[in-house]
Amino acid sequence: MIMPYLKFDGDCEEAFLWYAKIFNGEIQHMLRYGDVPENPDMPMSAEQKSKVMHAQLMLTEIGGISGADSMEPIEKGGAIFIQAHLQDEVLARKVFLELSKGGTVLGELAINPPPDDSGISGCINDKYGVTWIISAMRSI
Repeated sequence: MIMPYLKFDGDCEEAFLWYAKIFNGEIQHMLRYGDVPENPDMPMSAEQKSKVMHAQLMLTEIGGISGADSMEPIEKGGAIFIQAHLQDEVLARKVFLELSKGGTVLGELAINPPPDDSGISGCINDKYGVTWIISAMRSI
């Protein structure tokens, strides 16, 4: 399985809880830096210990994402997009709407052009700077 790994600037837990709610997904693992024995040569602040060291979330039956909070500042956005091909149009529309809250729609969820016009897709950059391509087969 290939699973995208997302880095966050301190809001990994918030993002994963949000994604779990939107996709009806399941957080399978969430470990904080404070959950592992501290290296005495590299002490951490209480804030650092509360950050997510590693998390895994299943978004669909066969696909998910992993992620963590970065200890260094990061830039949002980038060259990686996540495509979520969902089981039906109703769920795709719900997910797209939720991801758009606080985000930027890059391409409206619409019927694909021929010859792929049996499906819908749209692109959105969510409030965490993650770019999603949401797609599904059209309900007829």
